[in-house]
Amino acid sequence: MTTTTSTPTDAVSVRPGGHALITVAPGARRARVGLRGAGIVPWLVSRGPASASVAIGAGGALLLGGDAVRLDVRVAAGCSLAIEDVGGTVAYDGEGRLATWDVNVSLGPDARLVWRALPFIVADGALVERSMALSLGPGASAIVRETLVLGRTGERGGGIVSRLGVEDPLGPVLVETLRVRGDAPVPGVLGGHRVVDSVIAVGDAGDPPADHGQASLLRLERGGYVVRAVAKDAHTIDLDELTEAAVREAGAASRP
Repeated sequence: MTTTTSTPTDAVSVRPGGHALITVAPGARRARVGLRGAGIVPWLVSRGPASASVAIGAGGALLLGGDAVRLDVRVAAGCSLAIEDVGGTVAYDGEGRLATWDVNVSLGPDARLVWRALPFIVADGALVERSMALSLGPGASAIVRETLVLGRTGERGGGIVSRLGVEDPLGPVLVETLRVRGDAPVPGVLGGHRVVDSVIAVGDAGDPPADHGQASLLRLERGGYVVRAVAKDAHTIDLDELTEAAVREAGAASRP
């Protein structure tokens, strides 16, 4: 394992904010895990012969106006990676300046990703563009928990454009774009709701949990699904149990 606090040489040029790289590949006894970070810091929690658990957290105040954060994740064929957020993320008032948060994930054949993300909060005055691009190799799967909150307590929230793109060897699997402003709600999008909580299961992820409560379920054409709930306050919805059920089902689906 390598861990540095300087910008990696293979990182693109970005504005202040940071870049992190997480890689997992099989090893003779334990998985080979590469960790590099500046601004956003990954660290190793545990690893097995072809698996790793990694935590990520901010190395300073994030996300400020003008910041550009990029996180690259690469999981080799047959390996698995679990990512745990530490502390969540708040996009602060950028005073008119845009902040960006981009995640690029590449999963090799039969690779597995579980990402238990904590809430991404868009405070009053924040302007954010956020994206996740996920590439699946044959037989790969990903379970991603994603919670978007407009505003801290007592706030309506700023503006965000959130994009999700998933592709496999046959082409696009899921393409979504959400554009919202907490201070200018639009009927038919979120209305008066401030929270969007999602469990995104793509690739060879097995069947959706039988009981998804009041959340909506979208089944994807080439396998996988999205379970999503909206609410006015984060404490009124909880997809934790559903997330863990999805993880168990994906694990069962990956066994021969």
